[in-house]
Amino acid sequence: MRVTGLHRCNNERTCAALCVAVPFLLVLCYLLLLSLSLARQDFLTMIALIIAYMVPPAGKETVIPLGIAVGLPWWLVALTMTFLDFAGGLFMAWNFTLALKIPVIGPWIERMMLEGREYFDARPWLERLYFAGLMLFVMVPFEGSGGISASILGRLMGMRKYEVLAFVTIGAFISCFSIALGADYVLALLARHHIGGASAVLLVFIAGGIALIAHHAFRRAKKA
Repeated sequence: MRVTGLHRCNNERTCAALCVAVPFLLVLCYLLLLSLSLARQDFLTMIALIIAYMVPPAGKETVIPLGIAVGLPWWLVALTMTFLDFAGGLFMAWNFTLALKIPVIGPWIERMMLEGREYFDARPWLERLYFAGLMLFVMVPFEGSGGISASILGRLMGMRKYEVLAFVTIGAFISCFSIALGADYVLALLARHHIGGASAVLLVFIAGGIALIAHHAFRRAKKA
């Protein structure tokens, strides 16, 4: 009995360690693949975009057009951001309880759950849509609508973890590729009218800044 209990304990610890490690290992493998596939400057640019996407307030609506504007393939930028949302969703699916105990992340998750509850309370029709509602949350590009926060909201809605992961990934795919296709088309039009390079990047920053200011103004007005 003791041997069986010890074996079970070791298996549980191994499983828990794998649940934490696998999402990070997947990201590392993806980065390795990018480093082998891209020129050094393009790889460093992609790393900068990944960091910008992971650190608020930048979102996919800013990062994806910016990546395309500096010359990265639209599909690769979209695929990378989709993969990051998938990896974040996978980590939360496997480690939600553990994440709540992490000093900095735990309070952030609790705050996100509170804001998510307020978000759905203000939009009851969205919660009634269930799966489609979560997909719409991921698809709509605004600050905080990434894979991790969507996974938290999915749990808040009572979904099972793999249901959450599936619909977060689908929503991220549709959102990222829609933004990338739209940005690629607009930037192609700008280039056709001889507005390229730094001007295109400047326009992206201006558009992103306006969207960010409008979003924060809307949130302040709602709280007032």
